[in-house]
Amino acid sequence: MPSTDKTVVLVHGGFVDGSGWRAVYDELTRDGYQVRIVQNPTKSLADDVATTRSVLDDLDGPAVLVGHSYGGAVITESGLHDAVSALVYIAAFAPDKGESVNSLIAGFPQDGPQPPILPPREGYLFLDRAKFHDSFAGDLSAADAAFLADAQVPWGLDALGGTISEAAWRIKPSWYLRATDDRMIPPAAQGSMAERIGATVHETPGSHAVYVSRPGTVAEIIRAATQ
Repeated sequence: MPSTDKTVVLVHGGFVDGSGWRAVYDELTRDGYQVRIVQNPTKSLADDVATTRSVLDDLDGPAVLVGHSYGGAVITESGLHDAVSALVYIAAFAPDKGESVNSLIAGFPQDGPQPPILPPREGYLFLDRAKFHDSFAGDLSAADAAFLADAQVPWGLDALGGTISEAAWRIKPSWYLRATDDRMIPPAAQGSMAERIGATVHETPGSHAVYVSRPGTVAEIIRAATQ
C-alpha cells in the first residue's frame, strides 16, 4: 500500500483522450493509489483547465497532477489549485506565464523530425494518419498505433494558443519524464523545459506515447512525486 494519502490525477494531451492512461492507472491502483482521469475536450485551454479544476474540486485531500504533452500546459495552469501538491510532466509542454503551446513550438529546433500536423480544419488540427505511427507512437505495435490514429480527437487551435496566467511550477515541486525517442516534442526541448522549471528529471527510451508503451516507468516517477 502507498505511504501517501494523495490522489493521482491524470491529464491527457492533444489528439488523444484519457483512455490511453489505462495501463498507468492499472499500475497505480494495483499499488493502492486513488486515481482520477480527466477527459478534456481539447477545444480550448480555458475549457480544459476548468474541466481539470472541477475534478480537483471533488477530491477530499491533496493531489499529484500529471500531464502528458499538451496536458503539461493544462496542469501548469490548473496546478495552481489548492489541492495540488506536486506536478508531473510526461514528455510534456511546460510553459511559463504568458506563454502558450504555440509559442513553445515556435522555439523548437527545426532541423529534426517535425510533427505531421495537417492544415487546420474548421479550427481543429489532426495528425496525418499515415504518419501517426512513426511520429507519435513509434514504440507501439502497428495495430495499437493505427487504433490511436483512427481514434484521434480534434485538437482546437484555441487550446494551442491559450496562454498561461500563472505557472504552477513556480510554486509547486515538479517532476519531468523525458522521452529520448520522441518525434513530436524534441527531446532536447523537453530537457530545456525540464531544466527551466527546476524539475526532478528522469529520462527513458520511448516515443511520444511513452505513457502507453512504458506505463511502469511513468508510474514510477508518479510514485516518487507522491512521497
